[in-house]
Amino acid sequence: MNHKETIFKKIENSELVVGIIGLGYVGLPLAVGFAEAGVHVLGFDKNQKKVDKINSGENYIKDVRDAALREVVENVTFHATTDFSQMNKCDALLICVPTPLDRFKKPDMSYIQSACEEIGKYMKPGTFISLESTTYPTTTEDFMLPIIENESGLKHDDDFWLAYSPERVDPGNKDFVTKNTPKVLGALTADGLEVGQAIYQFAIDNIHPVSSPRVAEMVKILENTYRLINISLINELALLSGKMDIDIWEVIDAAKTKPFGFQAFYPGPGVGGHCIPLDPFYLEHIAKKFQFDLSMIHTAGHINMRMPHYMYIKIATALNRQKKAVNGSKILFLGVAYKPNIDDERESPALEIIDTVVQKGGDVSYHDPYIPAVKTENENSLESVDLTVETLKSADCVVITTNHSVFEADFILAHAQLVVDMRNVIKEASEKVYKL
Repeated sequence: MNHKETIFKKIENSELVVGIIGLGYVGLPLAVGFAEAGVHVLGFDKNQKKVDKINSGENYIKDVRDAALREVVENVTFHATTDFSQMNKCDALLICVPTPLDRFKKPDMSYIQSACEEIGKYMKPGTFISLESTTYPTTTEDFMLPIIENESGLKHDDDFWLAYSPERVDPGNKDFVTKNTPKVLGALTADGLEVGQAIYQFAIDNIHPVSSPRVAEMVKILENTYRLINISLINELALLSGKMDIDIWEVIDAAKTKPFGFQAFYPGPGVGGHCIPLDPFYLEHIAKKFQFDLSMIHTAGHINMRMPHYMYIKIATALNRQKKAVNGSKILFLGVAYKPNIDDERESPALEIIDTVVQKGGDVSYHDPYIPAVKTENENSLESVDLTVETLKSADCVVITTNHSVFEADFILAHAQLVVDMRNVIKEASEKVYKL
């Protein structure tokens, strides 16, 4: 019996073992999804605290139901470990590790490299491997494949299959979760694609196969740069509209009455999260190898990068009109999450604005009901304060950086001395409300 026949026999006999490498916002929901379908799942992570929490049934990802995690752990269909040698028990290994940028805005591939090295050391012949992390096209075949083959001594398509299937997690989305979000899958060979579809179908309702991993990798880049470019466009128009005394929010509301040819995007202090701010730099990295200049994407990325600076200027201008300076002023930020109603501050523009205000001498505090404590890139450590009448009144300026649904515009407006609203929480500008 060959490897392909063996893995399909295991699927038929409910003996499949899936390994998930990286148990964060992508990996943990995926692991629970497979386990709920009756697949035995091994979760791999180098963070012992995460592993201990999972094995005790303690959830730390809001998009995963507490009861679902407890159930799959108690039923022994899901177990987490820091012991990567247990990969030799897995028929499939799905890589869900971080892919950040380094300080020079270059792709940091160290997490993917480490995962591939561990896979090469420990995987058994006949394993299906899929990368889900954000990356640039050609990563699967040009970066991952040589590492795995060299480390393992095994040959692709004879001894294992390699694929790319981009994660599409949208934290806080109640309508689309891992299971009902269509999944793109591209493998290096037809057999790999067939095996991958058979495995993923346990956890995903709809799988869309494409012809190669590099197509799937470009799909991920397209999805996120589409949003980046449109958000950067509306941010730039918002800045211009402010100078022209035009309410950009009214403009958008009017434009979206058009029933065709227009999709509304909304301005803000910058784009956060793990994907949208990073993808253009990943694509730029590979485009340079093909001597191609991504001028539009480059411009959009840099517009987004500059937004926190423009927002600092907005705060400074608002205070100046009150005859105050940033230096020495008490500034309260409402929301540090990168989008509303989630507990995720990755790449949040609020943190960069906070760093700038602190650097300029501002006395900064913040309130976020979802994030009790943060540390900024400049190592400023803050804890969320209670949002009270006194907290609002004592601040020289209240800055709304995240539009959490719990923030009540009337309550903020009634007690704040000065508001800089970057998210249109307060609909009308006034002498004490400055809009983006």
